[in-house]
Amino acid sequence: MKHVFRYVVREPVEPGSRLVLSAADSHHLMRVVRRAAGEQIELIDARGRLWPATVIEVGPPAAVLVADEAHAGLPPAPVVLYQGLAEWGRLDMLTEKAAELGVAEVVIFVSERVRRVPEPDAWRRRRERMARVVESAARQAGRGHLTRVRGLLSLDAVIGEIPPGEGVLLDGRGELSLTELLAGPAGMVETVRLVVGPDTGFSDAEVRRAREAGVPACVIGPATLRAETAALVGLSVVLEAIGALDTPRRVIA
Repeated sequence: MKHVFRYVVREPVEPGSRLVLSAADSHHLMRVVRRAAGEQIELIDARGRLWPATVIEVGPPAAVLVADEAHAGLPPAPVVLYQGLAEWGRLDMLTEKAAELGVAEVVIFVSERVRRVPEPDAWRRRRERMARVVESAARQAGRGHLTRVRGLLSLDAVIGEIPPGEGVLLDGRGELSLTELLAGPAGMVETVRLVVGPDTGFSDAEVRRAREAGVPACVIGPATLRAETAALVGLSVVLEAIGALDTPRRVIA
């Protein structure tokens, strides 16, 4: 079966209308994936709906004919990932995978053991890049929701914004495994907020402050994992526990 390519549109989408793609999307359609008139694509609108569409002109600019009905995109998972600062390329990869999995939000934070904190302008440019990574991942996965990316927060600010009972910090000093924690009342909260440190981990004082604020520490196995590996394993455990990996029925929006 041929892959269906998807494009995010900012303007309102009307059933049965003719819509012109942006210059970048037109280039991608015509030069990169080499689609021709008569082939099928999908459009993701601002409400998270997916509209089947038929290419009627390859352009540039490309034009498509929108179908009469949309279907709802996959809903966001009620999960927030708080990730300690790491190398840019690894954060890009982690953000991409979180967006494919449907994580509602990724928040980057700094902590005691982070060696180098970027200047505000450098972070602004990186966040813009991460937003582009999110959009590409959503298009690939067929998700209408675009994972929100924000930062840079301090760890204390992260702990302070987590509602009671919703947060868990991944750390080898935890008394329970993440699976055990989610099998109890923590698995029934409205949103799960996963806090993962940088490669250098959390200090004793940081773990203590988190516990005092009601954010327990949990482990995810005996191995010492890199930050992005720990985050992806943790997200997989959380998503499975809350049923976010079950196959939903496709509904008309």
